[in-house]
Amino acid sequence: MIFRNSLHSIIRSKGKTALFTLLIFALTMALALSVSVWASVAQFLDDCDDFYTTIGLIEYMGTGYPDDTAYDQAMHQSLASFDAARIAGDSAVLSWEEPARSFGYVDGFWRTDTLVPSREFSVLVVGNVTYDPKNNVYNAVVMKSLFSLKSKEDTLIYIDGNFGTFEPDRYYLIFGEAYYGSSVMLHLRIASFENAIAQAAGVEIPRMMDITADKTSGQFYIIPEDSPLFKLSKTLPVTNNSVLVTGTDNLMALLPFHQQELYLVDGRAFTPEEYAQGSRVAVISELMAKRVGVGIGDTIDLSVAVSGQPGFYNSYWVDTGFSYHESFTVVGIFNTVMDKSWYVFVPRAAGVPASPFPVGYTVGQTVVQNDKAAEFYARVGSALVDRFQLTLYDQGYSTVAIPFHTILSVAKIVTVVCGLMELAVLILFGFLFVYRQRETSETMLMLGTGRVRVCGYFLYSSALISLVAAAAGAVAAYQLHDRIIALVARSAGNFALIDSRFSDGNLTISKTLEFAPHLSWQLFVVVGAAVFVLAVLACLAFTVGTFLHSRPSQKRPAGPNREHRTSRLGGGSLKYALLSILRGGNRSAVVPVLALCVVIFFGQLAATTQRYQDQLEAIYANTTIQGYYTDINGRQIGNQVLSGYDVGNLSRAGQISDLSVSRSESYYYLGITRFANGAETGIGPLYVPSNNFGREALEEAIQRGPDLTATNDIRTAPDFFYSSQIEMSFLEGYDESVLRVPSGDERVSTCILPTSLMAEKGIALGDTLRVAINAIYNSPEYQARIFRHFDLRVVGSYVKQGTEDTIYAPLALFFDTGLIWGEGQAAEGAPAEAYVSGSAFTPEAKDTLQRTVFHSANFTLADSHALGEFKDYLSNYGYSQVKKVSSVRAFIVLKDAAFNNAIASTKQQIQYINFLYPCLYVLVGIIAIVVSYLLVISRKTEFATMRGLGATRIHTFLSFFFEQGMLCLLGTAAGLAAWRLIAGPPDQLHLMLTAGFLGCYFLGCSISILIMNHTNVLTILLDRD
Repeated sequence: MIFRNSLHSIIRSKGKTALFTLLIFALTMALALSVSVWASVAQFLDDCDDFYTTIGLIEYMGTGYPDDTAYDQAMHQSLASFDAARIAGDSAVLSWEEPARSFGYVDGFWRTDTLVPSREFSVLVVGNVTYDPKNNVYNAVVMKSLFSLKSKEDTLIYIDGNFGTFEPDRYYLIFGEAYYGSSVMLHLRIASFENAIAQAAGVEIPRMMDITADKTSGQFYIIPEDSPLFKLSKTLPVTNNSVLVTGTDNLMALLPFHQQELYLVDGRAFTPEEYAQGSRVAVISELMAKRVGVGIGDTIDLSVAVSGQPGFYNSYWVDTGFSYHESFTVVGIFNTVMDKSWYVFVPRAAGVPASPFPVGYTVGQTVVQNDKAAEFYARVGSALVDRFQLTLYDQGYSTVAIPFHTILSVAKIVTVVCGLMELAVLILFGFLFVYRQRETSETMLMLGTGRVRVCGYFLYSSALISLVAAAAGAVAAYQLHDRIIALVARSAGNFALIDSRFSDGNLTISKTLEFAPHLSWQLFVVVGAAVFVLAVLACLAFTVGTFLHSRPSQKRPAGPNREHRTSRLGGGSLKYALLSILRGGNRSAVVPVLALCVVIFFGQLAATTQRYQDQLEAIYANTTIQGYYTDINGRQIGNQVLSGYDVGNLSRAGQISDLSVSRSESYYYLGITRFANGAETGIGPLYVPSNNFGREALEEAIQRGPDLTATNDIRTAPDFFYSSQIEMSFLEGYDESVLRVPSGDERVSTCILPTSLMAEKGIALGDTLRVAINAIYNSPEYQARIFRHFDLRVVGSYVKQGTEDTIYAPLALFFDTGLIWGEGQAAEGAPAEAYVSGSAFTPEAKDTLQRTVFHSANFTLADSHALGEFKDYLSNYGYSQVKKVSSVRAFIVLKDAAFNNAIASTKQQIQYINFLYPCLYVLVGIIAIVVSYLLVISRKTEFATMRGLGATRIHTFLSFFFEQGMLCLLGTAAGLAAWRLIAGPPDQLHLMLTAGFLGCYFLGCSISILIMNHTNVLTILLDRD
C-alpha cells in the first residue's frame, strides 16, 4: 500500500518528477564524465612519471668543453666552493651522483676511436740511415717497432732532418710521430710526450738514443729496458688502449643511456642488489665484447690506475703500474658508439678506485621529480656561479605532461563544480519532494500511519527517481567516456604552455607515450551509487525534519504598529519602497550586504586577473633571450662550420637586435715587427720550404698552433661564452669596441693578446707583431711562395681562461662587415636600416657570403614577445634543432628555458582564471537572480494584500522594484567606495562585472514581480509553500 501510494505521488507530480529526473541524470552524467577525465589524466600522469626520467646535469663550461677526459685546473679550483649538499638536499631531487671515473685497462681490448691520445706516436729501432740533403730528411729502415700503429718492421721511413745527427752504420732507438705525407712513404717528425708521473720522477723522454751493440756481443743492437724510451714503448700500449671506468648508482640515468645514445643490445642493467652489494659486474660496449671475445656471463680482467697527478692520461706510467686489478662479470652489452666504445660501467660500490681529480666537465647529475623540474631549474640554475651550468633532460616529459597537468586542474575544477551543483540539486530535491509535503506527513502521523511507514512513503518515490536518473547518468557517461577522452587527447595541444622548439630546455630526446587510459566500468557504478545514496540521505534528512517540525502558534502578522502614526511620504511607489526599507529591519540589510560583498569579490577577481597580466608583461619586458649556433648534441659553441649566407639571412630576419660572429685560423708566431717606440726589427715572412717534407711539417705545425680569432665581440667568443668575467686592459684611446670597426678602417690591423703570450714573447702594448696562417700564395713583394701573414698592433690584453694563447682581432680582418651591417657601419647591434626584413642580397654579396664560413655565431632576440614568430622563421628556413636534423644542417639553440618556465607558470594561472572566473561570474549572476527572486517571492502575502486593496500592477511592480533597486544600488556604491579606499579606483573589468551583477539582480526582481503580478491573488494566498 505504502509503495503504491508513493508511486501515485510520483505520477501526480509529473512535471516535478520529470524535471528532477532530468537534472539528476544530467548532473550525474557530467559528474561521472569529469571524474573519469580526472582519473584518466591522473592515471596518464602516473604513467608518465614511470615512463619518463628527468635528470639535471651540472657541468663546468670550461674552454675545453665538452672533452670527456679533460682536466681543467680552473674547474678543479672552482669545485672547492661548489655546494653539492645544497643540490642533493633540494626537495625536488630524488638522487644526486657525482662522477666516479678512473683510468682503466681491459686485457685484450684495443682502441680505434678518434679519441686515441697518441695515435701517431711511434717508438722504433732504425738502422741503415742515410741523409737526403735535397729534402733535408734521413732515409732509414725500421728494424723493430716497439710501438707504432703505422710502422712495420723492415720498411723504409723518412725521418725529419732536424731530428738529430745519425750515422749510417749505427742503430738508434727513436721516438716521434709517424704520418703519411704527400708520398706513400711513412714520415717521422719530432714529437714530445708529457706524462706527469714520469716528470715527477725526473724521467725525460729523448728523441733518440744510440743502441748499437758492441761487435763482440754478436748483436746489431741492444735495447736497454731501463731506458725512458723503452718504458715509453710499454706505457703507450696501455694509454692508447685505455678504458674510461665509470662507477654509478643508476646506469640508465647516466646521460648517454638516458638520451638513448647508448642502449643495451644484450643482457641487462645492474640490479638494486648489485648496486647495494657492490657486485663485480660490468656493462661494456659491443665492440669491446667482440674484441675481447666475451659475452654475457663471461668475465673481463679490469685494471685501474690512480695517481696523484691530475689528468686522465697522467694516471699511468709503466714504473708505477696499476693500483687495482679484479675480474668483472659482463651482465650487459651496449651498442657501439665509437667515441664511447671504450667506456666500462660498474656499480659505484664495487670498490673500483676513482680519480681524485675531475675527469671531464661533469660536476654531478641528479634525478629530479618530473613535475618539479621547472621549479628545481629556477632555484638551482639561477644560483650557479660563473661557468657552472645546469641542463635538464626530461625525455620530452614537459612537452607531453604539462598540457595534461592543466587539463587535470580543469577536470578537478569541473568535478568540484559538478559535485556542488549535484549536491545542491539533491538538497533541493529532498526539500521539494519531502519537506514541502510536511503537512502530508503530519496527516499520516495523525492517522496512525507510523514514522517508519511515513519514511517509506517518501523514500520509495524519491529513491526510485534518483535510482533511475543516477543509473541512466552513469550508463550514459560510460558510453560517452571514450569519445570524451579522444576529445581531451585532441585538445591537449591547446593547453600547451611552452613552445619548446629550439629551446635550451629541450636539448633532450623526445620519447612518446600515447594517451590511451583504460578505466573500469566500476568507476561509473561508484559515481552513480554515490549520487543515489546522497539523494536518499537528503530525502531521509528532510523526512526526519518533518517529524521535528511543529506547527508554530499563530502570531500577530507583522505589519505597521497601529499604536503609532503611519509615516507619510509623497511619491506613491517610491514612498512605499522607502517605508518598506525603513521598516524591513534585518531583511533590508541582506541586499546591501550581498551587493557590497559581490563588488569587493569582483574587485578581487579583476585585480587578480590584472596582476597576472601585468606579471606576464613584466616577464616579457625584462627578459633578454639569446641564441647561438651549436652542434647536433647542443654541447659545442665553437668549431662550427656555419654558412655566412645563412647567418646573413638570419641578420635580415628583422627579429634580432644583435649579432656576434667569429672566424678562426691557426697562427704561427713570427715575432715583433715594430716596437711601440717605432723601432723596426726587419722580421721577414714565413717562406714555404722547397721540399714537400718540410712544407707538410710546417703546415702541420701551423695547424696545431693556437687561434687567431676575428670577432666583433670577445665576450661572446667561444672561450668566454659561459664566463661573466674577463680581465682586460687597453692602450689609451682603445677599448673592446675596436673589434667592431668596419672594413676599411685603419684599426682593422689591431689585436688583443693574452697576457701569457705577451710575457712569454716580451710583447708590450703598442708593439706590432707578425703572425702567419696556413694559406700559401706567391708574393710579388718577396718574389717567393710564402704563408699569408698579418701585422697586428697590440692595443689590448686579456687574462686567458684556458690553455690556448688565442689572439683576438677585429672581425673585419677576415670578413667584409659591410655585407651584413652595411658599408662603413660598425659591426654591432642590428644590421643597417637599409637591410630590412625580407631584403635580398645582391648576387655578388650572396656569392661572397656563400663562400664565407663562420666558426661561431650568437645573437639576441629583439623582442621576447615575438619569440614564437622567430621560432616559426627558424623552422620555415629549415634550421635544425638539437638531435633533430632538418634541411639546413645548422643547429640553433635559444636560451629561453627560464623564460618559458616563468611564462608557463603565469599562463597556467591565467588559463585557470579564464576557465574558472567565467564560471564564478555566471554563478554570481545566477545567485543574484535567485536571491532577488526569493526575496520578492518571500513577501507574497504583502504582495497579495496590496493587490487585494486595489493597487495596480504597475504600482506594485514599481514599489517592489524601487525597494530592491535602492538596496542593491546602496550596497554597490558602498562596495565601490570601500574598494577605492582599499585598492584605488576600480578598473574597467571591475565596473563591467559590477554592472553585470546589477543587471542580473534587477532581472531576478523583474521576473519575480512579473510572475506575482500575473498570478491570481487567491492562488497566491492559498499557496502555503
